[in-house]
This record gives sequence, structure tokens and C-alpha cells, in this order.
Amino acid sequence: MPASTSLNLGQLREQLQRHLRSRSIGTESDTLALLAHGEANAIFRLGQDRLVRVAVNTPNQRFQGDFSRLTTFEWTILRYLQGSGLGHRLLGQKLAPSDDFPYTYLITNYIPGQPLDYSRPQLQRCAETLARLHRLPLRAGYENLAQLTPLVQRVSRPLTLFFEEARDYAQPYLDAPEAEPEIVEMLRSVLAKAEARLASESLLSDHFHECLVHSDHTYENWVIDDRQAFLIDWEWAEIGSPAGDLGHFLSPVTVRRFQGYQLPPADRQFFLKIYYDALEDAALAQKIRIHFTVFGAFPAVRSLCWTAGYWVTARRWYADSLAESASAASRMARLEDSRRQFPQLWAEVMDWLEEPLP
Repeated sequence: MPASTSLNLGQLREQLQRHLRSRSIGTESDTLALLAHGEANAIFRLGQDRLVRVAVNTPNQRFQGDFSRLTTFEWTILRYLQGSGLGHRLLGQKLAPSDDFPYTYLITNYIPGQPLDYSRPQLQRCAETLARLHRLPLRAGYENLAQLTPLVQRVSRPLTLFFEEARDYAQPYLDAPEAEPEIVEMLRSVLAKAEARLASESLLSDHFHECLVHSDHTYENWVIDDRQAFLIDWEWAEIGSPAGDLGHFLSPVTVRRFQGYQLPPADRQFFLKIYYDALEDAALAQKIRIHFTVFGAFPAVRSLCWTAGYWVTARRWYADSLAESASAASRMARLEDSRRQFPQLWAEVMDWLEEPLP
């Protein structure tokens, strides 16, 4: 099914409620309330203890505009993660559109908690969760990553892939009539500097480790309580280098999405130390240090280029939803903030690309 460009969220909730009741999912007394929506999903809370995550669109080029593929993709990942305690528990699914409800969805448990605020206690919990995820293939029952393929992409050349995707994400802005010459020059220079580092990619295969990586560490994709951090929203996941997660988590583009926050260098080092210690494997930690040095900046490059392209494409998606959804209004405000912050973000990513290779 092709991606949708506008959505009546009230109508969607009514359709979903009728559909769920026709399938005896939930009870007459269970409320169905919109919790949040983004460019890919509308998330409803069903009663007190469940979520229904409806795929309504996908800006992710890997799904070719088919949002039912997004649901199947995330269903595959949650099945693999069952029992790991890293995220939602899968409780049900609808993997194909139907006449009574033309969308697909997953039903999971509801996880109480707060989004990431970058305090040190939360940084510690996130580092520990990522370490558990990245060493998961060493744990019995999770070693067979092939069960995730072919739906989940295996990235054997991440620098090359992220560079190519960064270039593609920047293109809508570079082609836009309203593109500002200053921003165009920033995009071209960061792509050139990233391209110059592609020759170091062989170091990743020389120090091989692959695992499931989440790849999208926007603060809203974490739910954190007083004991641990949980990962949600696996739309951008892949099989590949764990440095993809570390790089995206620490990317200035990612961090700024939280109220324009800038992560202090000491907190960056704190996070990395907790992470490497939590791996509980010195040899694995050394491999991932090399991966991070070689590949860590590339998620930031891709996010920076994606941000510029997003200014052009996102307005079409959110424009019709502003009156209905505080979530859409918040994201539009964040869009404007990202434009104001772009020169500083560019400078930080360029500095990261200057760090010496192993």
C-alpha cells in the first residue's frame, strides 16, 4: 500500500476501534486514545496496559513507500527480541490491510516511563541497554541473526551505505528552488569530508562484530524508568556494526532534538565508559572502540543530510495534521529549530570527521 500524505487522526481512531471490537480485541470498557504520531506511525493506548502501533506512512526509503512492510519489519524484530527485556513484548499483529481497516499494526505491552533527558543516571541506563543489545548474538537463543534476514538489512559496508544514503537524503534540499547557498555549501563539504574517510572501511572487517542495531536514538525512542532503559520504534534497525548505535546516540543532530540540548564532552565520555564496561568482554570492547573510531561519525553525517532534506518533505506530511495533533505541532516546531541550529550542527559533525583514525 502506498504512503499517505495526510491523515484524519480522529477518523483513524474510530476505524481502529470498530476493527478491534469486531475481532474481540479489548473490551467495551477499554479506551482507545491517541498517544503520539509521527511520520511513520500513529500510536494508540488500548486500555491501561497495551499499545496499538498503526503504520500509516514511511519516509524510510528502504520500504519503498509500502507501510505494511514497515509493520512486518518491526514484527520480525520484536519476535527476535522476545525474552530479552530490551523493548516491547509482542502481543498481536495485523500484517496486511483489510476491507474494514486499510492499515497494518502491532499490539504490544505499554511500558511506563519517561523519554531520555540526558541526565547521567539515564545515560547510564541507556549505555547498559545498548551493551546488552550489542552482545546479544553471544547469548544462547539470539546467535542466529539470519532469522532476521532478508527483511532486516545486513550492512557489510556501513561507511559506503551511510555515505550514499546521506547523499540521497540531501538531494531534495540541493534540488529545491528555495535552497540557501550557505546550506548547499555545508552539505557538499560534509559529504566530501565523509567520502575521504571511506578507505578506512576495511578496518571493520578486520575487527569483525555484527549484531542487531536500532539506529534511531531520538530521545522519544527511549522509555526509561528507575531501573532500566527500553528501546522502542525499530523502523531504522539493521544488522551491522554496533558503532552505528553509538554514533547516532551521540550525534549532535540527535541530541539537539531534545530541547536544543548539547551533550557536554564529559558526559559523552561517561556514556562510552559505562557502555564499554557493561559489555563485560575486553576483546569485544576493543573491537567496538575501533568500529566507533572508524564509523561513529557517519550516522551524524547521514542525520545532518536527512535533516536538510526533511525540511522539504516533512511540511507536506504535517501541514494537514497540526490542528489535530500536538505531536505534529511539536515536530513542526522542532523542524524550525533544526534550521536555526544547522550551522552549529554542521561544525560539530565536521570536527568529528577530523578525529584521527586508528
